[in-house]
Amino acid sequence: MSPETKVDTIVDAFRQRILAGEFGTAGRLPSLRLLADEYGITHETMNKVVQLLQAEGLLYSQGRAGVFINPPRTRVPGITARFDRYLQEQGLTPVEANIDEPALVLAPADVAKVFGVVEGTPVVRRFRLQGTTIAPYRLAENFYPVELVGGDILERMQQDERFDVLLAIKEAHGKVIVRVHEDVIGRFPTAKEQKLLKIVRNAPVLEVQRTNYAEDDSVVMFNRIIFVASYFVLNYDYPTSLWMRKQ
Repeated sequence: MSPETKVDTIVDAFRQRILAGEFGTAGRLPSLRLLADEYGITHETMNKVVQLLQAEGLLYSQGRAGVFINPPRTRVPGITARFDRYLQEQGLTPVEANIDEPALVLAPADVAKVFGVVEGTPVVRRFRLQGTTIAPYRLAENFYPVELVGGDILERMQQDERFDVLLAIKEAHGKVIVRVHEDVIGRFPTAKEQKLLKIVRNAPVLEVQRTNYAEDDSVVMFNRIIFVASYFVLNYDYPTSLWMRKQ
């Protein structure tokens, strides 16, 4: 049996033990050395097994505290008004933190295209890490037009990591989001994303690029959200009349 086949065989067997609840729904695994002895393999091989199951989302590492069983995937609607409040409704304790302080930045090419401005035009950027006390769940990078979010609103964003920007835009400018366009891309994380989200290199992420339009068709906000794919099931309901049309 080749080393790769041996790892795959142990991954399949160990996955079944986890799914059967042998280690509980959020329990700590025995040490890798004990597990390696149980399977008659090296510590290095057992570490590969655990990394593969981390990439699947069944396990997560807490460093020296050990490796733990991941809670079941959180079901998230495609769009939530407040991600932190949604997590709270699921019985989780939300955590949000600015990675970079909200600030005026020069719009990169893709953001400038969304807003219909010249590349390098100033826009407001907010970049946050969102998750729970157990683990980071996603990165949220938001861009806003300066005319909507400059001045007082930007200052309040800098002072409060959980400040509701869309509510402030509604109160100050009377603009609300009425239409959303979304592109979803599955990929592996960058080195920076791995570090921020505390995931292994081969753990897939979902990059959601979301353009949010007001009633006058102007763009209120552009989001780039990076989800840890193994933590979530994204739910979408679509009203449609496609199958009701007469042929």
